[in-house]
Amino acid sequence: MNFILVMSDSLRRDHVSAYRNQPEQWASGGRWPVETPNLDRFADRAALFQDFYVGSFPTVLNRRELHTGRSVFTFGEWEALPEHETTMSQVLTAAGYNTMLVADTPHIFRRGFNYERGFAGFEWIRGQENDGHFTDPPEVPVPFALNKMRSNAASFQTHGRNAAHRVQEADHHCPRTFRAASEWLERNHDNGPFCLVVDTFDPHEPWDAPDWYTDKYDPDFDGESISFPKYDYWENFLSPEELRHCHALYCGEVSLMDRWFGEIMATVNSLNLWDDTAIVFMSDHGYYFGEYGLIGKAIMMEDVPAHPFPLHPAVNHLPLIAHIPGITSAGQTVNGFVQPQDFMPAFLELAGAPDLGTMHGKSFVPLVRGEAGQVRPAAISSHSIVAPVAGRPSTIVTEEWALIMGAPVTDATPARTEGMLGGTGVNVLGPQRPPLRPEEPGEYAIAPHLYRTVEDPHHAEDVIADHPDVARELQALLIEYLESVDTDEKYIAPRREMTFG
Repeated sequence: MNFILVMSDSLRRDHVSAYRNQPEQWASGGRWPVETPNLDRFADRAALFQDFYVGSFPTVLNRRELHTGRSVFTFGEWEALPEHETTMSQVLTAAGYNTMLVADTPHIFRRGFNYERGFAGFEWIRGQENDGHFTDPPEVPVPFALNKMRSNAASFQTHGRNAAHRVQEADHHCPRTFRAASEWLERNHDNGPFCLVVDTFDPHEPWDAPDWYTDKYDPDFDGESISFPKYDYWENFLSPEELRHCHALYCGEVSLMDRWFGEIMATVNSLNLWDDTAIVFMSDHGYYFGEYGLIGKAIMMEDVPAHPFPLHPAVNHLPLIAHIPGITSAGQTVNGFVQPQDFMPAFLELAGAPDLGTMHGKSFVPLVRGEAGQVRPAAISSHSIVAPVAGRPSTIVTEEWALIMGAPVTDATPARTEGMLGGTGVNVLGPQRPPLRPEEPGEYAIAPHLYRTVEDPHHAEDVIADHPDVARELQALLIEYLESVDTDEKYIAPRREMTFG
């Protein structure tokens, strides 16, 4: 069996129209449906997973979990892929697979992060976000106010230089990535069994899809297009119209990504690969557009301490669509918790490759076959807990409840730390490391929250005061899980001390 795994960064589940759960009005104020016709056609022929959740958050931790089958938030930070960790591509390559990574997500390659390790080949489509690819043109204007920007002017101008060389839609990063993957398939589809991983950064910001995509959503807007906003409470720096347009810019990128996902599916069909190729489409996390008053997925601004934010469904409940020949059926719905750590064991099982005993994940194949209702009692989504600081929230989801809790303020986890590894500023290549970013979670991140997931899927009403006993049960599930993957007790102990009234 061949494998094609497609990752789309920051794609929300409710922006994939196959899930049929879009509101009449978004939290951003926008009133538009988001259509993903190519993903919908794929879902019609494949299986739509209902309970796929973030594991380790965000981008780099997610990729490490996906490629190693290990629960990274329990022991790791935003950092390079260590040489000693066994990867899915490494095992499949040793088993005779032709393994290839095609990606425009910059963080997994930059500064020696080495997430291409184990693949027989890789292609980095350069220039996303602030990847220093082009040095011209020398002057790049910033089209919106600097006090609304998440990064600095120089960072945004780097992206502007990369974008300045585009002539047509196909020159954007997502199209180039899917086209490169399609061309690799044409050259390699009959060169033995293969595993192709396609990792596109879109619809992650900066949002710069061609105007004809964005205009479908907010055609009458005539203000500043804020394509790289701060992660903050939106009312601190945006007007309602600007928030709505930020969401429209994002939706334009969703449409662009869907359009070019169709390119790789057309290649699969033309090469007659459907009957012997497992194809998986997934996202790594979502994004807030007004939910909880926030835009982004944390509190992140220049010269302000990092501020992790709880992982609610807009960020941690994700799209997953999969076709597995001989196992899935057209239009199938799959229930049961699945997380990124489960992909490596599933792929190795399907490939008949050896399990080397390094993984924390559980194969999701029994869920697809209908042989199991669940492979785990709860899905746990979490910021890294490897930090001597309060907060760093984890979300524990069961079939009926969701508990959000981090570490309380204790001697071991104070309300502020002066710096931890994290972000694209980390340089693993030498001693010239930039200053570590201080972190100071807010009250909302430190306090626990409880929600009824069936009656309240969007976490509108916190009921922890009424059900402290349920909170303690889910806390016990978290502690049990941390112990099961050999988490250092110093990270577990503060979470044992969380109380619920």
